[in-house]
Amino acid sequence: MVTPATLRNLEVDEAVALVDEGAAFIDLRDVNSYLDVHIPGSIAVLYEFGPGFNSRARDCIPLEVPLVLLDLGAGDIVHAAASLRGKGFDVRGRLENGINRWAEHHGAPASTESVTERPDGFSVLHVNDPGTGNLDADYAIPIEKLWTRADEVTSDRVAIAAGVGVRAALAVGILERAGKDVVFWRTRTRR
Repeated sequence: MVTPATLRNLEVDEAVALVDEGAAFIDLRDVNSYLDVHIPGSIAVLYEFGPGFNSRARDCIPLEVPLVLLDLGAGDIVHAAASLRGKGFDVRGRLENGINRWAEHHGAPASTESVTERPDGFSVLHVNDPGTGNLDADYAIPIEKLWTRADEVTSDRVAIAAGVGVRAALAVGILERAGKDVVFWRTRTRR
């Protein structure tokens, strides 16, 4: 007999308490939607039906970090939870309409500026996002290592080099969690 997957609906205070205790909000939307507006420190893990999504999460977020999925209408939230659990994550539940509900209690959500020229006054972090090429970066930390090595980024203002952007978007939330002011530097124009 097949057991249906369950995903607990969390109240905003409960979800925030979990994050305050070390869990991470997971945003499943596309990169541009995430950059436009997101909960500060939430982690962008672009939802895809298939192994790319959950493998990317497994490679970049430690398994001991509990997850709270933001139900924002992107992808199949129950499938996403099952896929992440299949990789060994502890998915605590979902926060429906997460950004708006969070904002009602905690103020304005974040927005990450996206620029096409190297920004002045920012150190550059290269996370090996495809399409960035060889950059003169101040920091070069693969996205798979950034969670545990974020403290090596000593600058308070960081431009994350982005080619395609999926891996670089993950870096936005990781560095926000570390208290950094982040800019998304698109090193190539979209075709």
